[in-house]
Amino acid sequence: MSDAHTLLSLQETIEAIAASCDDGDVWDRYAWVYVNKGDALIRQRFYLSSAEDEEDLLVDENGESLPLFAAERDLHHYLEAATFADVLIVQKRQQPLSQLDDYAAALEHYHRQDAFRDLGDFHAGTGDAPALPGIARGLSTEFDLQLAECPAERVGDAARATASLLDIPIAEALARCRQLPLVLGERIDPQQCARIERAFAALSLSLRRTTYRALAWL
Repeated sequence: MSDAHTLLSLQETIEAIAASCDDGDVWDRYAWVYVNKGDALIRQRFYLSSAEDEEDLLVDENGESLPLFAAERDLHHYLEAATFADVLIVQKRQQPLSQLDDYAAALEHYHRQDAFRDLGDFHAGTGDAPALPGIARGLSTEFDLQLAECPAERVGDAARATASLLDIPIAEALARCRQLPLVLGERIDPQQCARIERAFAALSLSLRRTTYRALAWL
């Protein structure tokens, strides 16, 4: 079920969607974003439904089919969760340092116009997003990983792990492990980061991690 059936602020809703992007499962975790009406978007309350929530619906007096939790609180469909995420991603790519007001404006524009807001420099979120220190390019957290230190007696183990993870010859991996620091990943996603860290943790070797935040305020 979604967030134990709670109402969220806009900031909490955006953070929940971003956290799902970290796992790559926003499209599986959430189905719809519901909202109350009659106030500026930034002050409204939101509900993220799951696919399970959408199985047992009530039809209100206006013919709108709603999950029980949404119907009881007079909420209404706002955007599909995947579309909500896409709006955030496009806004983030155009303005990597977007704040809550910027995301609210992008969502309101899409809800009214059924189109992404075009700020002129980065239409529809296509192309390469600018890379800023400490900020991820998309809506998923990104990481750099380095092997900064390795005892001489563990170089062979580190080289074998490096060869497997980077799909390079063992001789090349050995040479890299002798010339530290060794870059094992740049701007990689959370799943890749976890996989690489597990491989080196099994060898009792720690890695240096640099984190790039998905949202500027995190």
